[in-house]
Amino acid sequence: MMKIVEILRKTPDKVIFVCGSPYHILITDILIMKSDLRGKCGLILPAYSQKNMEYFNEVALKMELQGIACEVIKKNMIRRAIGLSDRENLVVMERVLKRLHTQKKEYFLVNYIWNKALICYPATLWFRYCKESIFIEEGSAQSAMPDERSFVIWLKCLYGNQKEFWKDRRLKGVYVQNRELFSSFPIPELEQFSLSVDFSEEEKEELLDLFVNNQDRIEIERLRQGVNGILYTQPISEDGYVKEEDKIKIYKDIVEYYSKYGKLFLKIHPRDTTQYDFPDEMIIRGSYPSELLNILDIKCKFAVGLCTSAVETANADVRINLNERFLSELKYELKELW
Repeated sequence: MMKIVEILRKTPDKVIFVCGSPYHILITDILIMKSDLRGKCGLILPAYSQKNMEYFNEVALKMELQGIACEVIKKNMIRRAIGLSDRENLVVMERVLKRLHTQKKEYFLVNYIWNKALICYPATLWFRYCKESIFIEEGSAQSAMPDERSFVIWLKCLYGNQKEFWKDRRLKGVYVQNRELFSSFPIPELEQFSLSVDFSEEEKEELLDLFVNNQDRIEIERLRQGVNGILYTQPISEDGYVKEEDKIKIYKDIVEYYSKYGKLFLKIHPRDTTQYDFPDEMIIRGSYPSELLNILDIKCKFAVGLCTSAVETANADVRINLNERFLSELKYELKELW
């Protein structure tokens, strides 16, 4: 992370971040904090789900008070198919660049929404008009997602998504948490990325104020008072990988198995809308990114999940990702902790 901080400190240009999840916003806020970018940057926050829209708007209002230009965009496939999304997003672009007193071809882009095939929309518009850019891994699921069909990729490119973006000289680095998981990617050079940086108590409180509400603070305090393990859920039914009833069965299976190791909590993914039949005291519903718990020094004996980067960054004695390739293989195996 500190290498990116140095890059952002040195650039004379205004910085645009295109984020697609609360995790991206967390990384972005840390980069802004460490690089002293308040008043010099903007956030573009596209979202599909209503849950994410509401949370993005809540966080964006707080960031605006810190001098950070924010735009929350509701993604709509129909509007994009008929050509309205480009018009709307170009209006947003002009508005943000005007606020930052800059223009096309003169800003630095930090983009999170991409995959090995192409740049996702609307980041592709911002990449088209940037001066320079770096890309940061979207999350561990990014490396595990099954390949899209050739027709789907062709259709996306027809609507402006850029392929082979890593060949563009304006791209100054692609950063991922675990380069081994990206061994099948066609991108020749990948930089190591890590969230392991030091935070002052003042910085931790600042992150808390931005990402959590009063109910979230109560839940976090429950974790501080005693937790043996945390199970991190994923929106595997919302994203169409499994049916809702199968997802419920999967997490019920995992909870029943790992509860024998001690008191277990479920940290619900920000896009997970499933109503689980577990006691309320087990469930942590806050929409803040799970990685925030690590920054706040929440420690547990074990962390478990299916294809989630939250396990990799958890402050736990034992970390188990039951199957890093679950999204393509749709199977997992329960494993003993010790």
